Amino acid sequence: MKKKLFAVAMGGVLAFSMGMFIACGGSENYGDRTPVRLWCQPFTEIETQEWLEAEIKEFNFSDTAIEGDYYIELRWVTEDTWEATLKGAQSAGTQPEITVLNYAEVALNSLDGKYTALDDYMSESCFTDLLPNVEAVTNVNGSHYVYPWFVEPYSILFYSKSAFSAAGLDPDKAPKSWDELCAYAQTLKNNTNYDYGIAMPNNQQLGWVAWGFVAQDETAEYYLLNEDWSKVNVNTEFHKNLFTMFETMYSKNLTPAAAFSSYNEIYPLAQEYVPMALGGSWSIGQIKNNYPQKLDDIGYAVCPTMSGVTVGKTTAAMGGWGMAIDGKAQHPEQCGEFIEWLLGGDTRRLTDFMSDLGYSKFAARQSVETALAELPQAQNDPFYKFVSEQILPYAKAEPAYKWTVSEKYADALIKASRGEGVEATLRALQADLEKTLKAGGQGEYPFGKN
Repeated sequence: MKKKLFAVAMGGVLAFSMGMFIACGGSENYGDRTPVRLWCQPFTEIETQEWLEAEIKEFNFSDTAIEGDYYIELRWVTEDTWEATLKGAQSAGTQPEITVLNYAEVALNSLDGKYTALDDYMSESCFTDLLPNVEAVTNVNGSHYVYPWFVEPYSILFYSKSAFSAAGLDPDKAPKSWDELCAYAQTLKNNTNYDYGIAMPNNQQLGWVAWGFVAQDETAEYYLLNEDWSKVNVNTEFHKNLFTMFETMYSKNLTPAAAFSSYNEIYPLAQEYVPMALGGSWSIGQIKNNYPQKLDDIGYAVCPTMSGVTVGKTTAAMGGWGMAIDGKAQHPEQCGEFIEWLLGGDTRRLTDFMSDLGYSKFAARQSVETALAELPQAQNDPFYKFVSEQILPYAKAEPAYKWTVSEKYADALIKASRGEGVEATLRALQADLEKTLKAGGQGEYPFGKN
């Protein structure tokens, strides 16, 4: 029996703030202790950054760090400056020893030595504690190259209940099929003061945002490619219908031609620019922390599917972030100690983190999931309950293949949305991706075949 493996990622699922700055090490006095460099891209939610900074400071004054004669030096580097900053640091020998990254980056990069296997530097119990679907995507041919922090599912449909009522729609009944999604968007545009019916993702963000839709394809073995990445699966009825739905949204002006914001931001809905929007679980955290007055008015539902069947079905992709040790880390033992302390140790740290984020992020460890189950505030949170029961059990982790595959898909989806023809665009995409595989542009399948 073949084993289906998917790599959890967030490739862009979180928007990043502008600028670059350093924290947790620049202002504290750690004497002659050795710095162990950790780099991370700033998250949209300031609570995430505050939590990480506070935890690192606590660790740096813990017995583990003091007796080990080192401390963690945290540096925030924005996505748009990451590659250039990293290259400069590598030239100077000051590259990060620990990197916070999306899981999908790991599989193809681990085999060429970019990352160090964690197994020799962390307790075995850390890995046996991982939830099965997370364990599968952090394990590359028997070794673990990233340790998960959290997971987040997307796409989820968010909508204004008051706008639904104004348009004559039932605020407790969200659209279930792609056809209904288009019909609702048209009704909202026609019967409210909104210029558009929904905020749909566009431009290059579609490269990863579309995974939430493509994950719904029950006929596919592995998103756009088959299980071992040897065949392309895009010129199909499923993708034809998906492309047609996007074409309808844009040709009928049901969604802005130029997005109001990144897909990572929910403010177009919260600030009443649109009555419906797609987002990830992180969106509810933004609403709770930034727009609490809108919380009662914003409804949420599983993402509509092609068939309209949503119960017990995959309706979302699952993303997430974790920590990896650089392949040339000078202090891998210390890196492993810190990662285990922060992400593989006391469950309280992660349950506190998830509380701070309004239960918009979800556990990657069995023990953390159990701890959350014992917290009344988590179990009584309707959104946490909704995602835990209706989305996460069926969510499909993001693919680990090269970004070029998803980039080409995004380009084709944009062309179809602009009226260049769905069937012709899909035929061209199929041929283009087949050429990419034939030329070896995808790279070797990293998980082995069994």
